[in-house]
Amino acid sequence: MRRSRHNRIFLLLLTLLIFYIVWYVFNAIRRPSREPGEEQAYLHAVSGALPIIHNPKLCSKNKIDLILVIISSGTHFLERQAVRETWGSMTHAFNIHSQRLFVVGYQEGSNLYSDLLNEAEHEKDILYLTQNDNSMTMKELHAYRWLDKYCPNATFTFKTEDDLFVNSILLHELVSELNRQPEVSQNRSLYNISLGPLFQARSNSDVHTFLFGWAFESGKPQRNHSMGQYYVSYKEYSKELYPRYCSGFGYFMDSETRRLLVEEGFKERHPFRFSDIFITGILPEQLNFVCDILPFTYTQGTTEQCINNIKRNNLKDIKVSTPPLLVCSTGRHIAQNTFSDYYRIWTVLKYVYGDRMHGNKQNKE
Repeated sequence: MRRSRHNRIFLLLLTLLIFYIVWYVFNAIRRPSREPGEEQAYLHAVSGALPIIHNPKLCSKNKIDLILVIISSGTHFLERQAVRETWGSMTHAFNIHSQRLFVVGYQEGSNLYSDLLNEAEHEKDILYLTQNDNSMTMKELHAYRWLDKYCPNATFTFKTEDDLFVNSILLHELVSELNRQPEVSQNRSLYNISLGPLFQARSNSDVHTFLFGWAFESGKPQRNHSMGQYYVSYKEYSKELYPRYCSGFGYFMDSETRRLLVEEGFKERHPFRFSDIFITGILPEQLNFVCDILPFTYTQGTTEQCINNIKRNNLKDIKVSTPPLLVCSTGRHIAQNTFSDYYRIWTVLKYVYGDRMHGNKQNKE
């Protein structure tokens, strides 16, 4: 009887030991591991308050008129390459110098460090931050703070994402127009579209509030738990309405406004996780201004709709031209495996703007 009892105790202890060993091994397998080089680079970056990978010489030229801040993710190698070969390939047009910057956050155990390091050494356009890759607000704020330090000579910033297509030809032409006689704000236009509000914002020397995008009026936070990642608790955001804010598809700001937003943003202990609402809505509200309306169009439709909208911009007859398209989505925006979208849109865009670009080259010569 006593031996039987001892046997039961022994079996129980043995079972618990086996269970513990299996649990430990299972968790060890699941636990994310870092590459040896990544571990060292990450710890060095954290201790020095630096990015894991960056190019301090990105803006080493005397004058950078435009920085394209492109929010990306570590695994988006193909998206970044598609951007580089299409709309991101334009770094000089209409006498405007620009640079692109892909912003990537940290993913523990992703083992992307070696690939990102090789990409950065070759392309010189990667900012790999220690902030979590899913924390869009912190990625954006830290990217802007990095620009303040390493690109203080950049006049304008346009923020967008790597699954979108930007009409970089139009964007360069817009900056060129803003740089031409900036003190004259009356009757200024581009493609018969008034640029008055942009010039007025630039000429306001008392308050630096140059922030433009596609504005959404005040909307209600999602309080229903069934909305998943879009659910917002009262603890996270206590007000009943969001302030007016601009679409995350893209917004355009000058360097001084960017600095104001960074300074205000880092005062928050817990920045709101939706970056477009926080950076173009909540922060401007605290600074007593709003994100104004950019006088061009954008579309969240299909690639075919994007191409048709570009074709409708009759640039040869500016008097009847509709507002040109500045940003549209690609198939990657809805997780389709369609990297060809970037190249299809780029081919059409170059054709439509061919005469303008040819004239620009002749003027340079």
